[in-house]
Amino acid sequence: MTQPIYCADDWLMIQDLPPERVAVLAAAADGAGWDNIVPGLDSLSLAWNPSERSLEQARAAAEALAAHVSDSPPSAAVAPATLHICYEQPWAHDADIVAELLGISPDTLPQWHGAQDWRVAMLGFQPGFAYLTCDARIPDIPRLADPRARVEAGSVGLLGQICGIYPHAGPGGWPIIGRIAETLFDPHAASPALLQAGQKVRFERIDANTLATRTGGAA
Repeated sequence: MTQPIYCADDWLMIQDLPPERVAVLAAAADGAGWDNIVPGLDSLSLAWNPSERSLEQARAAAEALAAHVSDSPPSAAVAPATLHICYEQPWAHDADIVAELLGISPDTLPQWHGAQDWRVAMLGFQPGFAYLTCDARIPDIPRLADPRARVEAGSVGLLGQICGIYPHAGPGGWPIIGRIAETLFDPHAASPALLQAGQKVRFERIDANTLATRTGGAA
């Protein structure tokens, strides 16, 4: 982990953080007088009010926060999430492409994907959109040359070395390998986002009929 660096205007950034530390640091920063807290894949950005803190004071506060969190064990307060995923067509649009890049057969892609220890690195792009990482060495999977005009909510894709889950239907360029049954974002819920940064995620395989039953759609 690096020391907080000045990155722009009234912002500091703490870099080189593992995902679980990003989540712990963001939670610790909440309510500590920061105007804005933005978790990244391996960083945390903090904005302060210059009428209340100077740059030196903000940097000192960020350093103290980072040092405290570094000395603390990772938080286990957030329970792991289980997401039920269908790897069958028509939801696994790009399974063949992804499997080839991974050097495995399309038939073994579900087993490979479900066996990884996934963790939510950050939420972004859309409300509830989850970026997941794992410890496996994943080839750099490219974005689709021709993005789709519509990707269904719950679609699961692999891009670069990240697993992403679309919370809403809309355009998308990630190679898609399946679709989950769960709703990732409900604006009317007490906690709108189903997943949180730092949370472990397990994928459990279901068939197309089960997905249709749970989502109210056709198999």
